[in-house]
Amino acid sequence: MNLETVSILGSKVARMSMEEVLEWIRMMVEQGKPRHIVTANAEIIYKAYMEKDFHAILGNADLVTADGSGVVLAARFLGAPISERVTGIDLSERIFSLAEEKGWGLYFLGGTQEVVEKAVLNVLSKHTRLRIVGYHHGYYSQEETSEVVANIEGVKPDILLAALGFPKQEEFIQENIKPLQVPISIGVGGTFDILAGTAKRAPFLMRRLGLEWLYRLLCQPSRWQRMLALPKFLIAVLWNKLRRKNSSN
Repeated sequence: MNLETVSILGSKVARMSMEEVLEWIRMMVEQGKPRHIVTANAEIIYKAYMEKDFHAILGNADLVTADGSGVVLAARFLGAPISERVTGIDLSERIFSLAEEKGWGLYFLGGTQEVVEKAVLNVLSKHTRLRIVGYHHGYYSQEETSEVVANIEGVKPDILLAALGFPKQEEFIQENIKPLQVPISIGVGGTFDILAGTAKRAPFLMRRLGLEWLYRLLCQPSRWQRMLALPKFLIAVLWNKLRRKNSSN
């Protein structure tokens, strides 16, 4: 499959629809080689722009999807539009149906013990034939990392969903992708909280209008400092485009 990408602040984001991403996942699971997917919002891409270490992590990922409306907007502004957002929660839910059909095994990593257990039970109540081969909470110590890795290795999942928050989930995948040998590893952020019912998504209309960030801010005003990444991201995209335009004249 030919991967069309757009470079946003130096990070290559796939110009793929949800269906195309799912087809890519299907092909990669069949190949069996370990692949890393990052569902990237504006905050993640801006962090990669500002920090070399994290830029390298995004650069090493096999696929970076447009998680946030800000990323979709930036791609359109750069003249390489992306047809739709491919978010961690939406991608996970589509994977459950596909994995159930294909007989793939999934592993859930992240959240508190209560959250990950509720997430697993809720998913299994809707997808009764889905194989969840294991799960582990995300509050393990550095000393326990090798035990977590060994546990995942032992059950040999086809897909690992890591809900450790960024950048921890991306760092975990990159550091352990070779020993794990999981065909598809995806960082899915706060997905388990939504699956467990301990957090709610924005109403459909707000998601459709690209205002999910506003809903999160209204629900959690303490996030306002993190939300500053969005205007900083858009200003950086604009500035870089103008700078390239002026240098070419």
